[in-house]
Amino acid sequence: MDKKRRMIELTKDALIVLLSCSALWLAARTPLAAPLWDLFREEGPQVIQGQNQVGLRDSGALPMAMAVNVPGGVDLPEGAEGARYGVCYDQAGCQELFQKVAGSLAETLSSSGVPQAVDREEWEAALTTRLGVYMDFQGQIPLPVLVGWLSGSETGLTATVRRLVLTQWEGGTDVYYLDEGDGGFYRCRSEVADSFALVEALSGLTDNGAFFAFESELYAGLAPDTLLLPDAPSPAVYTAANPMNAGQSALEALVQDLGFSLNSTSFYSTDEQVARSGDDSVRLSSRGVAQYQYEGRAGEGLFPVLRQGEGSVLFDQVETCRQIALSAMGSRCGEARLYLMSVTERADGLEIDFGYSLNGVPVLLDWGRAARFLVEGDQVVQFSVCLRNYTASDESSLVLPPRQGTAALLARGLEGEELLLTYADSGGDTLSAGWSARSDRRD
Repeated sequence: MDKKRRMIELTKDALIVLLSCSALWLAARTPLAAPLWDLFREEGPQVIQGQNQVGLRDSGALPMAMAVNVPGGVDLPEGAEGARYGVCYDQAGCQELFQKVAGSLAETLSSSGVPQAVDREEWEAALTTRLGVYMDFQGQIPLPVLVGWLSGSETGLTATVRRLVLTQWEGGTDVYYLDEGDGGFYRCRSEVADSFALVEALSGLTDNGAFFAFESELYAGLAPDTLLLPDAPSPAVYTAANPMNAGQSALEALVQDLGFSLNSTSFYSTDEQVARSGDDSVRLSSRGVAQYQYEGRAGEGLFPVLRQGEGSVLFDQVETCRQIALSAMGSRCGEARLYLMSVTERADGLEIDFGYSLNGVPVLLDWGRAARFLVEGDQVVQFSVCLRNYTASDESSLVLPPRQGTAALLARGLEGEELLLTYADSGGDTLSAGWSARSDRRD
């Protein structure tokens, strides 16, 4: 009898384990759960697809600068106080803060109504007088792509944004954004998103004096939405190297990571190293720039646009290119992260550019961008990637305080431009950060 009872209990235990595993599998397959799991994962070195790589959607969605505004008069949890808290040039800090608000942002964008045009005054009020969080992605991201990264779903929003702010209002949450296409400010209102969750997420932060240029006459010469901290930043000095110096063996490893079969790929040298498999080829220069070209019939190349879930076709195109970039660059870029710079319509297709950043500081390559893709319909037909490996040293860059950096910028006649910390990489072996000017003008 005891033996029979033990068999029954063991059977129950096995069923419980099976049901638990099934539930976890279904949860992982849910469109909302999968992107947010990747979004909140602990950031580590980016690795190639298929080799210990999770989706890494956060590489595209993570802002590079953020600011929280908590007015003293709002209804805060007991013991919380008003604050202005900013995060600039700090990848881990942005990731930690974004993790707190990404769910609210996804819910607001997914459930908002038709965008309403607002003026500059209301935009500034959203930044400085309401409880909310400002996000700067540095690159220009189409909202269908951002929503796809956040929730895996489609959206009726079509604007391209670099900056947005998520705020509380009495009946829900708002997203304000600057449309990079027409230069106008807009508000999307959601009556579904939980504004109290946003209050809870943003309370408890300590004021660190962050401010926008339009709030101080001392910085009136800058682009008004420049986000600044009172003290001079202290970014690391990085060493830089070309990871492709091994010649043909480096090219073999690269094309294998991209999905070429070595058994059907031929290799030869001209002024560059070349790999060819049918109508697909990759050329590798001595400086580490790899160029892919497909010259066959439409729809038969090595890199079709892959359906990513319930997101838009545009999201599928951008995400396919990002995954290809990670396959080529992820294990070779060291401590750099890729971010989406721009998506541009061309007569012959869609151009998608990605850049490198180092701990939240953009890298200015003399080549222009870290990766460029050309997509024609449902096929990636060309791409170029600049392969660079970056490692932080124990040294810090010597950077002027923001006030002196602003004076230097204005002395060069660059009034009205943004003061931005960058690394300039022209192929040397050491990178130090310094202030640069970035124009916000739209001609």
